[in-house]
Amino acid sequence: MIEFFHVSKSFNGRPALQDVSLTIEKGEFVFLTGSSGAGKTTLLRLIFCGDVPDEGQILVNGRNLVHLKKSAVPLLRRTMGFVFQDFRLLPKKTVFENVALALKVGGVPEGVLRVKTAETLGAVGLGHTVNALPLTLSAGEQQRVCLARAIVNDPQVLLADEPTGNLDAELSGEILDLMKAVNARGTTVLLATHNRDLWRRVRRRVVRLEQGRVVEDGCPEV
Repeated sequence: MIEFFHVSKSFNGRPALQDVSLTIEKGEFVFLTGSSGAGKTTLLRLIFCGDVPDEGQILVNGRNLVHLKKSAVPLLRRTMGFVFQDFRLLPKKTVFENVALALKVGGVPEGVLRVKTAETLGAVGLGHTVNALPLTLSAGEQQRVCLARAIVNDPQVLLADEPTGNLDAELSGEILDLMKAVNARGTTVLLATHNRDLWRRVRRRVVRLEQGRVVEDGCPEV
């Protein structure tokens, strides 16, 4: 599903990733952990072509991202969902409109769009908020909207960058449970976090980065 072969990336001469080789199988749930600046965000950005590596090769579903044409990047991203710490919701659009946007961009017919958006909001417990504006919701609810937006088009891969960074322990657990449910339906999930409590809650693979290098990779005791 996702393969890194000796990937390195630097910014202004400062290494962000150094000689990273990694394979994530289809349907896996993987925690990407490490302190701030360890390279977690850079690794995620390379997967959705937000950046390009200085060295090495990256394959997603057999496609080499290093040789991918710019015109093919939007199509690649339609197979992925993204959840960020800072929500990135459109404040003047309703919850429904924020979630439906991913389908609208993909040219999904209006009738299908409405049904799919309503079903997805219901699945994350937000069926009652369709007409609300994001800023009227709690932080936990806003993050659920972000998750709904990320999964409404049934992505093959879900990338989450510190999705619980602004949430308390209880809400973090709820978001984690929702992501586990998404994974159970077959979506590959890669969740970057520095919060050890998250990956200690469930027995899943943990890849730990330090100074841009993979220093641990396995399933720790919970």
